[in-house]
Amino acid sequence: MWPFTRRPEGAVTEVDVPTIDVKQAFARSKRGAKLVDVRSAGEFKSGHAKGALSVPPGQIKKDQTGLARDDDILVICLSGHRSTRHAKQFARMGFTNVTNVHGGLMAWKKAGLPVKK
Repeated sequence: MWPFTRRPEGAVTEVDVPTIDVKQAFARSKRGAKLVDVRSAGEFKSGHAKGALSVPPGQIKKDQTGLARDDDILVICLSGHRSTRHAKQFARMGFTNVTNVHGGLMAWKKAGLPVKK
């Protein structure tokens, strides 16, 4: 192994988080899963999936999400890129039931699912 490829003692390894499509996310949110929008507050105010909670990145970093570690959390953003990163961050922080929503709000709208403005 090359010396510069070794992980330092105690380094966090990559976390795998499952991904579901928007219709599955909608169904799970109707059954009580928490749909967590990780975009900025301004983006959230401009329109979001109906029932979504706004948890901007700054709140995640400070661990001020208001979520329980065992909540069923569905992470969504605009296109699915930021939600992938933040879903992994939730998992590294000890949240045990985290799922990424593939395609984000764009796919949500395309599927004709309810949006709040």
